[in-house]
Amino acid sequence: MRYERKYKLDHLHPSAFEQAVRLHPASFRPIYTPRWVNNLYFDTPDFNAFHDNAAGVSQRVKHRLRWYGQPFAVIDNPILETKVKENLLGRKESFPMPRGPYPIGSLEGLLQQVRSRLGCGAELQPVLFNTYFRSYWATSNGRFRITIDSELQFGAYRTQAGRLLPYHFPAVVMEIKYEQEAEPESDFILQHFPFRQTKSSKYVMGVEVCYGAPA
Repeated sequence: MRYERKYKLDHLHPSAFEQAVRLHPASFRPIYTPRWVNNLYFDTPDFNAFHDNAAGVSQRVKHRLRWYGQPFAVIDNPILETKVKENLLGRKESFPMPRGPYPIGSLEGLLQQVRSRLGCGAELQPVLFNTYFRSYWATSNGRFRITIDSELQFGAYRTQAGRLLPYHFPAVVMEIKYEQEAEPESDFILQHFPFRQTKSSKYVMGVEVCYGAPA
């Protein structure tokens, strides 16, 4: 299980976060080439996962398909991810799916494989597209990792031609991630960032802008 400490600032260039990371006394360094991260989120017809997240339910589960790169309209090498949250701690289970490629307009076969893998039927539905540009950082010992996400874009699930991601958020989200065993060292890491922690779920953000607040 791991902690994910989040910071969200509106109308801020990602370089402001990156400068704070570079100047941190823990000596964070880039670990991967920055890349586009793409997601297709799933939920029930009643948006149970959304409501659990928005209400801060202590134990909750979220499912998504993730793939990387551009163009967004073609899914290559998708990974099915299940995120489990227990109070402040969470874990992620990942299951590689058949490589594809899958055009957004022809996803039914892939969706059936997702439902089969999770043991779900039609009660699990695709509801939200999301993409963002992510950079990756870590301390030299790898115990603390940081991701910085910008260019956040969202769209309600659809397969027809047109703009798949019509909503753009002028925000930057930074996440500090570390395993439960590293919690005693976290004060040193967290106290040197001049930002206030926030509750920031990209799934909740996207559902709210695409669907309003589902009843």
